[in-house]
Amino acid sequence: MLVTSPLLVLGGIAGKNSKAEFQAPCRTTKYPREIPPLPWYRGTIPQMAMAGFLPFSAIYIELYYIFASVWGHRIYTIYSILFIVFIILLIVTAFITVALTYFQLAAEDHEWWWSNEYNVVKT
Repeated sequence: MLVTSPLLVLGGIAGKNSKAEFQAPCRTTKYPREIPPLPWYRGTIPQMAMAGFLPFSAIYIELYYIFASVWGHRIYTIYSILFIVFIILLIVTAFITVALTYFQLAAEDHEWWWSNEYNVVKT
């Protein structure tokens, strides 16, 4: 927070005060092109399943030991491994989030916020 917030404000001020016209790094058109159909595994439901299954599979073994200690009336003593597994969970969740966001944007769907599963009427 102490580094990113001031840099965000300074970057916003510098961007607002610059007089240079924006030059896109690639050729753009005014008209959107047709959105290609996606394969079945790039749909909403498979991506939701993958986003939940992969982080859960990263911590499943540790959850087994925690539940065994709770239900078996034992004392859970390996908190350091639990912390390491928590860090692994954070890393896996972050990577999955970045990967699924990249897959969504790489599909070149300019209406990505309107999912095709919801049958939104396009004008």
